[in-house]
Amino acid sequence: MKKKLETSNAPAPVGPYSQAVVAGDLVFVSGQIPLQKSGEIVLNDIEKATEVVLDNIEAILKEENLLLQDIVKSEVYLKNLENFEKFNKVYEKRFSTGIKPSRVTVEVSKLPKNSDIEIACVAYKNKK
Repeated sequence: MKKKLETSNAPAPVGPYSQAVVAGDLVFVSGQIPLQKSGEIVLNDIEKATEVVLDNIEAILKEENLLLQDIVKSEVYLKNLENFEKFNKVYEKRFSTGIKPSRVTVEVSKLPKNSDIEIACVAYKNKK
């Protein structure tokens, strides 16, 4: 079974894709950039941008009654790897409990809307 996951508590997609797709016990969250609900993007402040991205992911996951702690894999794209330490401090704070997700972090030359960061992830719907 596959279904589209969508919330008005996170920015609408900026292209032809879903905010997330649920497939069985997995939730695939599309890459999120630091786009605020107001439509403004956070630029030149990696800490705030990271918070906004994680807030957006959290809002999407909440639609499926999941938390950031349910993420099993994340992919982080930074426009400048020199921002890694600042990004990592925010990320570490938001994933301070439970098993941390596996992760890849790479530097890229450009991101949508000239963003400094984009994060995509996969969450697991643990049947309790």
